[in-house]
Amino acid sequence: MCCFNLTYMQGNLGFMFSVNESLAFTHLDTKPLQLQTLKPIASSEGVWCFTYGSNMMVVLWNPSIKISVGIFVPSFLNQPDSPKMVIGFGVRPDTLDPTILKINYPYYGQGPWYVSVYTLSTRRWENLENDHLPHETIRIKRSGQAVVGGKIFWVGSKKFVYNDGNSYKQYMIVSFDLVSHQFQVQDIPELIRFIVPPPFYISQLRNSLVMSGSFLAEEYRILCTWVLEFDGGIVSSCTVLFTIPFLIEHVVKLIGFTKDEEPIVESKSNQHSANSLQVYNKTSQQFQNIGIEANGGSFFIGP
Repeated sequence: MCCFNLTYMQGNLGFMFSVNESLAFTHLDTKPLQLQTLKPIASSEGVWCFTYGSNMMVVLWNPSIKISVGIFVPSFLNQPDSPKMVIGFGVRPDTLDPTILKINYPYYGQGPWYVSVYTLSTRRWENLENDHLPHETIRIKRSGQAVVGGKIFWVGSKKFVYNDGNSYKQYMIVSFDLVSHQFQVQDIPELIRFIVPPPFYISQLRNSLVMSGSFLAEEYRILCTWVLEFDGGIVSSCTVLFTIPFLIEHVVKLIGFTKDEEPIVESKSNQHSANSLQVYNKTSQQFQNIGIEANGGSFFIGP
C-alpha cells in the first residue's frame, strides 16, 4: 500500500517513486512529464503542482490517473513579475476544484500585493481585489506550504526598521481560504518563537498543521516540531510533537512523515556533497538512512 510519493533530483535527472509502509520504493511512470524541468510546489488531495521554467507555466498532475494539464501563468503589465513571485496551490475541499495562486510584490522594499487566482473548473485567471489581500509590508517564505482544512498556509514575515537604521523581522502565519479567497495573518505562537529562532518551516501531518525549527544546544542542535490546533481559523494551541537532537555539523530539515508518523528528514553533512533522506525512529532515537542521495533542497514528499 502506497504511503507517499517522493520526487528528487540527482544532478540533472529527476526521479519519482511511490513508497509503501515498509519504505520500499516503486518507480512511477511520469511520462510525458519531464521531471528535471519541473519544480514541485505542493500536493493536495493527491494532485501535484509543479512550476516550469521561471514560473511561466504551472503543471498539475494526478499520478493515480496519470493525467496532467499545463496552465500558462499570465504576465500583467501593472504587476511586477519579480523573483519574489509566489505560486500557491490547493484543492478546494467542497468542490474538489484545483486552485492556483499567483502572488506578486516588488522585489526590493515595500509595495502592494497583486494576487491572481486560477480555478481548473473555470479555466481562467481572476485578480483579487485589494480588500482581500494582506498588508503590503508582509512577505511569504517560498520554501514550503501546507494545505489543511481548506486553507493554504505559509510562513510569512514583516520587516521593521529601528530609528538607528537597523532592522528586524517579525514572523507570522499567512493563510489563504480556498473557498472565500480571503487571506488571514496571525502570529506564530509565542512558545515556538521563544524556543526556536528563525527560520521556521511549515508542513502537515494528515489533517494537522505542523511547524518546525531548530536551536543550538552545546555540541548538538535540536529539531523541534509542534502541531497547531485551530479554533475559528485562529491558532488556539500548539503541542510538541517531537524533539530530535543531531550533530552540530549537520543540517536537518523536516519534509514529511511515514504512516507511523515517524519524521522523514533531509540531512546535509559537511562530509558529503549530496543530501540524504533519513527516517528518525522515535523509539530507538536513531536515524535510518533510506539510501537515497540527491541535490540539496530537491526532496519533496506528497501524501
